[in-house]
Amino acid sequence: MANTRIKEFFNSRFFEIPKYQRGFAWEQRNIRELFEDIQEAIDVKASHYIGTIVLSKTQRDDVFYVVDGQQRITTISMIINALIGFMSDEDSSFYKRFYIKHSDNFRLVPLGREYEFFKNLLTNGINGQEPINRSQRLLMEAYQEITDRLQEIIKDIDPVKYLEQIENLQIMEFVEDNEGDAIRIFQTVNDRGKPLTNMEKAKSLLVYFSNRYLDKKLDKKINDEFGTIFEIYDQIKHRGIENDIDLISGRYGDFTEDNIMRYHFVTFSNEDYDPSASYVLEFLKRELKKYRKSNASKEDIEDFINQYVDSLHEFFRSLNELIQKTETEVRFYKLFSVLGLSATLYPIITVLNSQNRLIEQLQGDELTEFTFLDLLEIIDVRVYKVRGTDPKADISRLSYDITHEIRSNEFVENWLLWFNSRWMNENEFRNNLYGSIYQKSRAVLPMILLDYSEHLSGKSFDLDSLKSFVKGKSLTIEHILSQKPKFTQKTHGFKSNDEYLEFEHTFGNLTILEKSLNSSVNNKNVYDKVSYYDKSKFKITRLLATQITHKGQFKKEDIEARTEEISNYLEEKWWC
Repeated sequence: MANTRIKEFFNSRFFEIPKYQRGFAWEQRNIRELFEDIQEAIDVKASHYIGTIVLSKTQRDDVFYVVDGQQRITTISMIINALIGFMSDEDSSFYKRFYIKHSDNFRLVPLGREYEFFKNLLTNGINGQEPINRSQRLLMEAYQEITDRLQEIIKDIDPVKYLEQIENLQIMEFVEDNEGDAIRIFQTVNDRGKPLTNMEKAKSLLVYFSNRYLDKKLDKKINDEFGTIFEIYDQIKHRGIENDIDLISGRYGDFTEDNIMRYHFVTFSNEDYDPSASYVLEFLKRELKKYRKSNASKEDIEDFINQYVDSLHEFFRSLNELIQKTETEVRFYKLFSVLGLSATLYPIITVLNSQNRLIEQLQGDELTEFTFLDLLEIIDVRVYKVRGTDPKADISRLSYDITHEIRSNEFVENWLLWFNSRWMNENEFRNNLYGSIYQKSRAVLPMILLDYSEHLSGKSFDLDSLKSFVKGKSLTIEHILSQKPKFTQKTHGFKSNDEYLEFEHTFGNLTILEKSLNSSVNNKNVYDKVSYYDKSKFKITRLLATQITHKGQFKKEDIEARTEEISNYLEEKWWC
């Protein structure tokens, strides 16, 4: 361990970021914090400590693996590279050889998926670069932020002088003889820019036990498997953002690999049906310590580690396969991006997909036209969306059971049918459909009304149309009789305002409308809305305009009739 200046750190060295590391993860705020560190060093006219980097030796004396600190060292390399672009040819040539590329060898390269992308970024900047995952997108955004920031900085300071300030930045450097030893201190260092996830800590823990108790037998497997898992996570995150899956894109809070670690846990252990990621990490610690304290054989420890790593990898793979289908298949796009499948159902749908059961036909009487995918959609609509509850214990128990026991399709089918009826029986579902659905189940309305509109038109929207609706936030819910009425309730068949409020949020008074049209109709009376409804792409809304024009009215009786028509369809579509 030693305090080292950036200049000495790079001197005559080459660095490789192992493929088991997560991808580049720094965001704009992290880049700005590093620039603030540099500015502070300039202001106080002294060296400034900016964090810790853990290295492991390789077979070459001048090449090192970056086991921890890759975010910081990658960003510093990009800052120096961009800064060199503002220098004279003579200075540029010297500093580029020293920090970026010597002969044909780059000083810093990520191994695996980002290798070519990062080299091209350092060579050509963001021009011509097309990111294919989240890590590459963040690298591009970081480089753009760096370039923009430096354009302002060099107005006040010579680029060579600014680089000299960067050279004086201090890091705490750990250099270990091998990766196993380096990873053992992975959890104890302070990566102040991006805290370690529990997944990364789990990898370190498993490597530690392999290193300490299995003579490093599983070190390579753990590193390779987690490298692949982190790569799969980047794909899941990128696809979730690109395909507007709210749960994954982060609309409902930050989504990391730790979320998937939690979903997987209920398929691996029945110890807790709603674990936090830190709970999963503690579970692994307890299990591994239990083997150690009980004087279990090396084979027992090896078997446990193999089982966990293989199971985790398969879960990530299967989930990624599902999310990938949203790019090409309408059915999956509707389920994940329009409906927004409940997080509680992610374990069971991932396991069924892994077992190749998801699109298999059901076997019950009059159910053979449906699949397990249909059944999970029905459960999500009825139980998690319309009823608005979130039962986790039963679903988690089934996810674990079918992972560890050989269960027939008939068993799984009957269990899911039982679950559906238990949490939302036929009478409850009907009562919910006839009630104030907007207030209680707003999240499911775009999916329901979109589906009903397709039913009325006799054809489905293609994938491109659906994506344009979702990306443009066009699937808005319109109250036909306004929520802020400017009309006399009695003229529309209501005895009082209180009676109108009983019908205000029912299906009969709701339709689906593009956002631009919805903002235009605002609180207009129902007859003035007709011309806007005519412009909608949704048959349910255009038909409504025809009906209002034909009857010359829209009253309580029309709301009741529409509620019954829509509810009858939904009872058949999402049956009990």
